[in-house]
Amino acid sequence: MEADWSVEIGADLPMIIVPWEGFVDLRRDPLLASRLNETANSPSLAQALIKLNQEASPVFTSKCDLWLLSADEIDPLEFDAKRGDTQQGIACYIDIIARRRSLFASFPAHEAWVRSVTNKMRDVRMPQTHADLVIRPSTVNDRAGYALTLYVASCGATEDVAQSIFRVALETASTITMDLSPTVGE
Repeated sequence: MEADWSVEIGADLPMIIVPWEGFVDLRRDPLLASRLNETANSPSLAQALIKLNQEASPVFTSKCDLWLLSADEIDPLEFDAKRGDTQQGIACYIDIIARRRSLFASFPAHEAWVRSVTNKMRDVRMPQTHADLVIRPSTVNDRAGYALTLYVASCGATEDVAQSIFRVALETASTITMDLSPTVGE
């Protein structure tokens, strides 16, 4: 799986803020993920949200979205794909926030986290996929810290092929991100 990470911190850059108008707290009932507008056409996105928000998870989610990619938006090199496999694509993002206050407050821990996640993703042989992690400032209930935006995308010769690859890529990327969450002390 092609994977990268970056940091986007600045006055005019997006922040991850919780709660926001319309926020659905999936920590209270992860199964509500299946009822979100964003998951209506993507059971795999709903499953990722359910897993990321389960009680035992070290993280929770704030926002997500899903969209299709045209052939013009898919770089074969970025997706480790042959030109014929870049005709259709699908992508999503999920904002992911650490539940542990000490991790939430630590930029160095977030940097170590995204480095370990991208290294692990790069070890997974999964052509026609790409994942990005972006560290962003975050505010949860007026407490300042950091959070991640996970982007996952896949491509294929057809939308059905891209969807099939996307299911596996999203499952892999969300599991690695959750499993490698640092255990910084409280």
